[in-house]
Amino acid sequence: MKRGYLWLSTVVVLTLIVAACAPAATPAPTPPPEETPAAPTPVPPTPPPEKVTLLFSDWHLTEPHWEAALIDAFETFKAEHPNIDIELDYVSYADKETKYTTEIEAGMGPDVFHLHAYSIQSFLGKGYLYDITPLIEAEGGDDFLKSWYPQTLALMQDSEGKYYAMPGDFMSMVLFYNKNLFEEAGLDPDKPPTTWDEFLEYAKALTRDRDGDGEIDTWGFGTIGAIDPGFELRVSPILFGHGGDYLTPDNKCSALNTPEAKEAFKFFVELVTVHEVVPPGVTAQNPGTVREQMAAEQIAMLLGSGWTPPIVDGVNPDLNALEVLEAAPVPVKAGEAPEFSTTAWLSTWMINPNTKHPEEAWELVKFITSKEMEQKWFDDANVLSPRQDVSGEYEPLLSNKFAAVIAAELAHAKFVPQIKEWPQIIEAVNTAAQEGFTGAKSPEQALEDAYNRINEILSVYREAGETCPAF
Repeated sequence: MKRGYLWLSTVVVLTLIVAACAPAATPAPTPPPEETPAAPTPVPPTPPPEKVTLLFSDWHLTEPHWEAALIDAFETFKAEHPNIDIELDYVSYADKETKYTTEIEAGMGPDVFHLHAYSIQSFLGKGYLYDITPLIEAEGGDDFLKSWYPQTLALMQDSEGKYYAMPGDFMSMVLFYNKNLFEEAGLDPDKPPTTWDEFLEYAKALTRDRDGDGEIDTWGFGTIGAIDPGFELRVSPILFGHGGDYLTPDNKCSALNTPEAKEAFKFFVELVTVHEVVPPGVTAQNPGTVREQMAAEQIAMLLGSGWTPPIVDGVNPDLNALEVLEAAPVPVKAGEAPEFSTTAWLSTWMINPNTKHPEEAWELVKFITSKEMEQKWFDDANVLSPRQDVSGEYEPLLSNKFAAVIAAELAHAKFVPQIKEWPQIIEAVNTAAQEGFTGAKSPEQALEDAYNRINEILSVYREAGETCPAF
């Protein structure tokens, strides 16, 4: 009994010693109290873009087919830019420059407007254009511009390479003729005139009394004689097609004293005064009235471009102009092969420096000149594009009987002088033509007076003591 008691005591003592020597157990950590997550900071809703209204001005708005095309396009633009409204500003072709000059000078004017390419230098010199270079750079700069024909972009820049406009319609002038009237006059509609001598013979044959009342009612050719911006497009192909030019290469003197220029001007005036193949009242005719003459079959031929067929068709749908009219290259002087036989037309889209919404205005310009819209302008108005991916690739354009001729003639077309004095220069030529048409002066005297007037205008480019040759 005693031995068992001692054994049990020993076990108890050893157990106590082991327990005493063992490390104390680490108590389990008490979990921190659960934190209540903070409520998120409310994000204020993004305010809708500011609603703005852009004033858009274009002479095309006065032409029904263009007006419809633009209004339709702007519905698409407004759907894509719900914060931008567009107000339309109608202006005539003849009045646009005077209107914009007056308004911009007064601190007003349209946000976006449309002009000739040659107007850039004049408007630049007066500070009338918004510098769009930063806007182009934000789009990718050269990469953004690579779709346009380089020669059109070159005219959009100042001497420092800054851009002040984007190219618009890019066309060459060609000869349009009524194939039905050709057939009536015994002419082959598949063989239009290729020289100015042939052209004159055709024009004489086409000038006829068609209703048998003893009076001429259809003339061979219609052209512009009014003081009008469209005059240059109709006289320049005749000048270039004879191998003439307006100015010397250095722009210091007129080139209207050359034999080629003299011959071209005399030919132009005598279509009216000697050969009488142009309807009476030529000094009152502008682009619109000449197209009306074509629509009424009062003339058989005119110089025009892609806009001609749809406008004529709109004036008189019964003519079926898209079928009846044909296009051909501008004739040239017999025996000559001038490098340039016609002129190129280029318009421009510009932003007013007075605009309060330059970014929105740029969105509109970018939309108007996009590939999709440039295709639309061809579909709706038959105008060619300054974009290579349209005029050089768009199948409906390349397969169109009018556009195919116009596109091919771009290689033979050149721009009129791109200097700020150009409007004064062409007005001097326009005035000379009027003087010749009315008999106020002989063609030679009228042209000599224009030559001297142009040399006065160009005196700013000549050094002291530099003179121009006598007429």
